[in-house]
Amino acid sequence: MLRALFGEPPRQETGELQKANQAIREYLERLATVPSPKQSPRERKFIIWCQSFLRAIDELEQSQYAAAQYGRRVSSPYIDQMTVEEHMNYHRHVYFYKNAIIRLFAILDKLGYFMNERFELRTERIKTRFSYFTVLRNMHENGLYRDLEEMLYELKMKHKEPMTRLRNQRNTEIHTINADLLDDLMEAEQAQFGDRTRLETEDIEGNMKDLDEGCLMTFRAVATAFRYLVHPPAAEEQKAREQAREKGKQS
Repeated sequence: MLRALFGEPPRQETGELQKANQAIREYLERLATVPSPKQSPRERKFIIWCQSFLRAIDELEQSQYAAAQYGRRVSSPYIDQMTVEEHMNYHRHVYFYKNAIIRLFAILDKLGYFMNERFELRTERIKTRFSYFTVLRNMHENGLYRDLEEMLYELKMKHKEPMTRLRNQRNTEIHTINADLLDDLMEAEQAQFGDRTRLETEDIEGNMKDLDEGCLMTFRAVATAFRYLVHPPAAEEQKAREQAREKGKQS
């Protein structure tokens, strides 16, 4: 969709995005083997959830791509050296970059809620409003679906540093209401007193590297979880179910 902004053809699915989409579609096909009239409300909910995942990861990749394209069009080291067009491209880059970060963590939290319900993990007993990372901690501490948890934990640790930076930026964007207003005020004051407002263009490159890693982790986490649903280790799944039921009885 957004590639049309740059006069390019629609995206061809490749790499980790393709693997994530394939895993979701495989699980959807498995759910679809049950005729609609015989599907339980729970199964129908999972079908809707899967369709939502397909849209969400597509929108994330589109935002990631647009942020990169507009970022490449910024080369001036100072804001007051920018042409009007370059200044617009800078703000377009920031818009899509922030949009991508928010979407990235929304997908992970969506995945956490999906896993919690699909695997009956009962994470809400630990924390009412929980995140994807709370779900992983619950799985680890209670020995639930160990093989899946280990794969997801490995992904988390592999991308820990860039994900921490992205999460801090996401929290600032969501919770610091006046962040953009303060930036505008500082820019106006510097212009008034003749100080130059330096734009660290290398931050664009660094931020995009973090975003690329975050997207990579997100696509892989989605693919890992849905592949597990289609091809679960039977003994491990049964053991995890028994442990979950036992914990429910003890509560």
